[in-house]
Amino acid sequence: MGFGERNQAIGLVLGLAAFVAYWAIVIVRAATDGLPFAEVAWQGPMLWSVGLGGGLYAVVYGTMRWRARGSRVTDERDAEIERHAEAVGAGLTGLAVLATLIMLALDVDTFWAAHVLFVGAFLGSMAGSAASLAAYREGVDR
Repeated sequence: MGFGERNQAIGLVLGLAAFVAYWAIVIVRAATDGLPFAEVAWQGPMLWSVGLGGGLYAVVYGTMRWRARGSRVTDERDAEIERHAEAVGAGLTGLAVLATLIMLALDVDTFWAAHVLFVGAFLGSMAGSAASLAAYREGVDR
């Protein structure tokens, strides 16, 4: 498994773990407090989930780069796979941003707008990582 493929796999696992942990906290809070989701204190857990997930990924990526110092970690194939994965994930992320902007313009509750953006960005990231891993295994169709 090359550097790029390993990087994508680790990012997929860390992203999924942060997403699941966030939703577990919100669901448990809603169940134990007897509140609807929109009334649960979700801001702190969301910020912690994004911050810790991103920070942990940065540490893991930095460690991987440091261990690979002095050796070539990318090539033309990696660049092509990265472009393909970004194209796949960007569509979902862009759609989430557009939906969030529309929701904010319509003065929808902040809970729903934030979660559309959060879930959409997560799905875009997961789709991009999955496309990248599939391309490493099967190649990129032209």
